Amino acid sequence: MKKAHSAIKHFLTCIYGFSFFNKMLLLAPVYSVFMQENGMTDMQLSSLFIILSVGIIASQIPVTWLANKIGHKYSIIFGQFLKAAAFILWLFVPTFGGFAVGMFLWGTQTAIYNVSFETVVYDELSARHHRNIYAKVLGVIYNIQAIAVAFSASGSLLLFFGYEWITFASVLALVISSAFIFAIKFRHKNSKKVRKNKKIRSLSFLKTAFRICRKMPCIFMVSMVLWLFSNFAYLDDYLSLIGVEIGLPVEYVGIVSFFCLGCSVLGQTFAYRFSKIKDWILYSAICALGISFVAFSVFYSVSGLLFLGIGYVLYSGLFILLFARLQDFIPTSHRPVMLSLYSIGDNVSYVLMCLLIGFGGTLGSWRYGVLFAGLILVLTGLWALLFVKDKCAYEPNKTGKIFKTMRPGGSDIV
Repeated sequence: MKKAHSAIKHFLTCIYGFSFFNKMLLLAPVYSVFMQENGMTDMQLSSLFIILSVGIIASQIPVTWLANKIGHKYSIIFGQFLKAAAFILWLFVPTFGGFAVGMFLWGTQTAIYNVSFETVVYDELSARHHRNIYAKVLGVIYNIQAIAVAFSASGSLLLFFGYEWITFASVLALVISSAFIFAIKFRHKNSKKVRKNKKIRSLSFLKTAFRICRKMPCIFMVSMVLWLFSNFAYLDDYLSLIGVEIGLPVEYVGIVSFFCLGCSVLGQTFAYRFSKIKDWILYSAICALGISFVAFSVFYSVSGLLFLGIGYVLYSGLFILLFARLQDFIPTSHRPVMLSLYSIGDNVSYVLMCLLIGFGGTLGSWRYGVLFAGLILVLTGLWALLFVKDKCAYEPNKTGKIFKTMRPGGSDIV
């Protein structure tokens, strides 16, 4: 018993260590400035962000094949190498072409993370008979990532050392993150037998995913809820612009980001305590999230940030609970395929959200974009209440039996 407890502690330490150093990138707050200093126009910079999303979508099938070929451990490490190569490329080839290739590599790493890291966390907890703490672990991971992002904000303060030094520090963080993954002693084996039986071919990827969703439609239904909810509630890329519009001095617009980050940490920290609540409550909370965004767009001011903060508390907590439910539905042998499908849909939804928020901005204020996003969130919650609620309690598995979805529970092991 003591040995098993030590093993789960070691695993979680490695997972948490990776999560911190993967996000501890001093380069994060300054790389866009570096790009502009090297001649990138606003349109070119926007194009580079789009290339990042395109890289995620385009590489989903190859990285799923890679995970089945070499295993999740080495797939994650390879992804960290790609991200480090992107940062180094920007330093030595500071042109649009160099930045574009680097963004695509970063997108590929993100795709690998979405497939392999998410699979490792869930499957390893399951193999160690601790699947019941998945929601709690997910909350801790996101909080650790938030702390790392907060530390990374100091990158702009260290710019006087030189962009080269910040790049080196970011690459070193990626090396350390890889060491944590390498140190994991896997229980759930991505064996040759599994790879042979579940080999992913590019031409049959969508067919395989469609077959799984047809047999277990709740996988697709819950994914749809997550795609719409998690992206139309994600305003992080626009918080600085919103801060300026509501009257904050430019040098203080970071306060909005830190405020929303703090609210997210609050939601993530206590989400697991609500892991057993009914689905209709979750979907009602999505409606409440949308209403809070609508209220912020109406009281569009510094004091109105209270409504935005409430929205971010709900957003971060709901995401953990809904993503944990999605993971419970997915059969282990098909997890890489379905997480790839989820990642594709997630990025497509993100692009649609950007277009919607951008359209709102063209009307004269970002508040209209927030208003539209809030209304879509309300409609998403209502759709889930009408067509998803209570319909995903039981699902036939691949053998035709009926299994009840596992609901993550609490534990003192974190």
